[in-house]
Amino acid sequence: MTDQRQPAPSNAGASGDAALKQAGATPLQATDPGGIGPYLPLGLLGTGGMGRVYLARPSDGTPGLAAVKVIRPEYADDPRFRRRFEREASLHGRVRTARAPQLLGTGFDDSLLWMATQYLPGLNLADAVRECGPLEVAGSWRLVSELGQALSALAVAGIVHRDLKPSNVVLSQQGAHVIDFGIAQATDSSAITSTGSRVGTPAFMAPEHLREGRCDIASDVFSLAGSLVYAATGRAPFGDGTGFDVMHRVASEDPEPGVMARLAARDAGLAALLTACLSKDPAGRPTPRELTEAAAAAGGDRSPSWHEPLGGRLLARRRACDVLERSVVQEAVQETDRLRTPARGSAAPPTSLARDPTRESGSGRGKRKVYLALAAGLATCALAAGTFLLTRPSVGGSASAAPSAVSGTARSDARTSPAPGSSASPSVAGEGEGAKAEGGEKREAVSRTGADQASPAPRTTGDQATPTAPSENGEDGSADGDTPTASPTRTATTPAGPPWNSRCAYYSGTELTRHGDKGQRVVQVQCMLIQRGFKVGDGSVDGRFGGATRAAVKKFQSAKGLPANGEVGPDTWAALRSST
Repeated sequence: MTDQRQPAPSNAGASGDAALKQAGATPLQATDPGGIGPYLPLGLLGTGGMGRVYLARPSDGTPGLAAVKVIRPEYADDPRFRRRFEREASLHGRVRTARAPQLLGTGFDDSLLWMATQYLPGLNLADAVRECGPLEVAGSWRLVSELGQALSALAVAGIVHRDLKPSNVVLSQQGAHVIDFGIAQATDSSAITSTGSRVGTPAFMAPEHLREGRCDIASDVFSLAGSLVYAATGRAPFGDGTGFDVMHRVASEDPEPGVMARLAARDAGLAALLTACLSKDPAGRPTPRELTEAAAAAGGDRSPSWHEPLGGRLLARRRACDVLERSVVQEAVQETDRLRTPARGSAAPPTSLARDPTRESGSGRGKRKVYLALAAGLATCALAAGTFLLTRPSVGGSASAAPSAVSGTARSDARTSPAPGSSASPSVAGEGEGAKAEGGEKREAVSRTGADQASPAPRTTGDQATPTAPSENGEDGSADGDTPTASPTRTATTPAGPPWNSRCAYYSGTELTRHGDKGQRVVQVQCMLIQRGFKVGDGSVDGRFGGATRAAVKKFQSAKGLPANGEVGPDTWAALRSST
């Protein structure tokens, strides 16, 4: 935590406050922390009984926004609560799906207990329905498909959410996402709470959860169905409230006939599916996979646009987040321009500032001001250099600087295991695109230095170097998968391997990278595709995994005989780095 207030870059003036409000946050107050671990708060997203949630950005300038939950001190000081909090983070870290925000990290710094997750610029389902009305039939089926995918991912990870409800579902332009794993439970461990207790929201809890405290994936399906009924009709299937009357209806009675009749009038198939999900018998409920299959049959997997005005609200929120991200870079550049010396590009040493007649008063105070100004100028120049490297795209096939997504302890925590079903694969040989390295040319070893120890040099066969095998953690020996430490050393006339390896050294891991991602992993993908002859949008590297990058990835995967899903997993990483 920083010791003093560092105002958010975009908070200066009415336009900054407007961007924060549009992004779903409110301006910071004097009592809010100036820093939380490796994050700088931009605004306040919400306040609850346990603490506050802030919209924040990484303090190292890495692209992206985070939602950082900060626990109240009286809870943070309790060792039992901290263990529960750490357990929540551990469970969240096991979830690998686009249908839940990525866990970025946790920490306990200067009495602040915090957890950071990827910020989703959207509205929770409760607010979306309240402010924009129930979803249309197509949007309801889309919700069935995407939340079915979320439950499938939880099942793969062995996790029961236990509190699926409208406020724990976020709608964004990218789809629906499940959030808040605060009372989730691993299927391979005991419950967090004491025997006989019930944790959850009664109107959306499963009957067996209320009666016996038993909760599994089928229970999550029941809760999900209640949220889906609410999304389509604006009403919960068993009524609102938290009292014993609602609990009794959930445990013993059928859903309200009027609500289900309204749903059936809109779409009989959807009503039949959700009625089955609300069965009192867990064995009679559809599985998450059956939900996604039913949605596919109804066309819900085609991701139709959200109805208006919801679609417009989500677009505006995403654009506001883009403005907040860009403002960090823009203001750094403006500050640099303000302090830049007139002799731009001249070789005059910085100490020439000390010879300014207006500053040579002969007193110690005057000299101290000069030194302070010089130190501030040098620090600002260093910031400007980092900002320039962060935002400058590469040009053509040159090995230009790329955004340096420096991962702190927070991001390394979020990659303790690979995505479900993924595994490291050897390089896939096939018909290579782009120029191949000419035979007989000497390649020099690629030296790597990391937080642990240096990786061995590449093994050579004849005159061609074979890439170094990945270390046991699936990366290349560096302590941080997002911070490449490879520095190709080569002479001015001898290339060091194929251009997609020699000119692209921004990331060397195998983490799943896909549409919507930003940062150094995306820079590496774009650079390698361009060097292999694939067009990525306007041909530049911008560090954003958009539609053009996904299309290029699909073309490359097809050429290599891989499943053309547009996602860069271990197999695609291996194919991109292959020598052909």
